[in-house]
Amino acid sequence: MEYVVYCDESRHEESTDHPFMAIGSLWIPRDQKEDLTRKFKTLCREVGLCGEIKWNRVSSKYLLAYKRLVDFFFEQESIRYRVIVVEHSRIDVDRYHGGDRELGFYKFYYQLLEKWIEGNNEYLILLDFKRNRGSDRYSTLRTYLERAVQGKAWISDLTVIDSSETPLAQLCDLLTGAVAAAWCPDLTPGRPKAELAQYIGMRRGASLQVINTSPQPIKFNIFKISLT
Repeated sequence: MEYVVYCDESRHEESTDHPFMAIGSLWIPRDQKEDLTRKFKTLCREVGLCGEIKWNRVSSKYLLAYKRLVDFFFEQESIRYRVIVVEHSRIDVDRYHGGDRELGFYKFYYQLLEKWIEGNNEYLILLDFKRNRGSDRYSTLRTYLERAVQGKAWISDLTVIDSSETPLAQLCDLLTGAVAAAWCPDLTPGRPKAELAQYIGMRRGASLQVINTSPQPIKFNIFKISLT
């Protein structure tokens, strides 16, 4: 089976110190990509969301509209979501990443993706564009993923996209932003973002601070990286 995987990372912009980072991924059967994109765009128009869908744009005015987008995700049986949560203060850049924080970031992307790549499947991996110091970050990530799944699965491509032009990547941004915010201590209760994060948790069946102990594929997987 072929899958399209949209990836994005988020830090809660309203947090003073950004203690946690979330890196999320939306996994979709490739033969359903066009239909799901069309349905999502139609829903956005119906609820009055004409611009780019982003977690940072959640407001009181559009809270109900964004809840409808969350419902869309949970109503589509074929869409799955996985996110890893990383605690900044526990990242030992010098010991594990040779002092290269950007390298460490892409190692976390590897951990996000490799665990959900299943045998006999093919994957098109699409990362939201990020300006890197190292020009080979994406090709290196692809190389290491291909080595890990060699003889089991295939990476048809790993490339970057502009999420502002990719509706389902924007859905990934929304979910990832909610998880990042839920892990920040200064998310203000009762505010629109806090209410939306709580709503996603309700639809998930557990708070966004509740992690899954196994990386096994499920509808909504939250995995906290253990850093020593």
